[in-house]
Amino acid sequence: MTNDDREFLPHSSGCFLCGDENVHGVRTSFFVEDGAVRARLSLPAHVNGYKGVAHGGVVAALLDETMGWSATVFGEKHPMYVTAELTVKYVAQVPVGQPVEIVARLVEDRGRVAYAEAELTFEGKACARATGKFMPLSDSATAQVMPYLRFGRCRAFATLFGRNVPG
Repeated sequence: MTNDDREFLPHSSGCFLCGDENVHGVRTSFFVEDGAVRARLSLPAHVNGYKGVAHGGVVAALLDETMGWSATVFGEKHPMYVTAELTVKYVAQVPVGQPVEIVARLVEDRGRVAYAEAELTFEGKACARATGKFMPLSDSATAQVMPYLRFGRCRAFATLFGRNVPG
């Protein structure tokens, strides 16, 4: 699958993780591939916990965001979800400036709670694993989030969220 075939997910310009205009952030793109939500990126040096190693909070945030999108993309009950509980197990250091991948899958959507799991790898080896519980946003809360989302490369998800996207 080429980059052009991937279904990218919406982002907001100021988000710490996906904000393309946030100079202090990570600036990653989340996409759907092979039945999972994924991100492939090299973490910038300014998110280190100590020299050359990503801060654990940034690692947790990436796992959390990827799982939250997996609930939104693959859940059948609600349009958007927020984190209710997050558990992270750190297995190895996550380097900055090197390519890493995060993969998240929805385990189950029970309506009131969705369950997801994720893993961050470097050179094919696990660095961190997470599980999470996600609660659906209400329709009114979802409506408040929508104006902040940008759908640039999102074809199917723009349609899902009722947005028109050129090309």
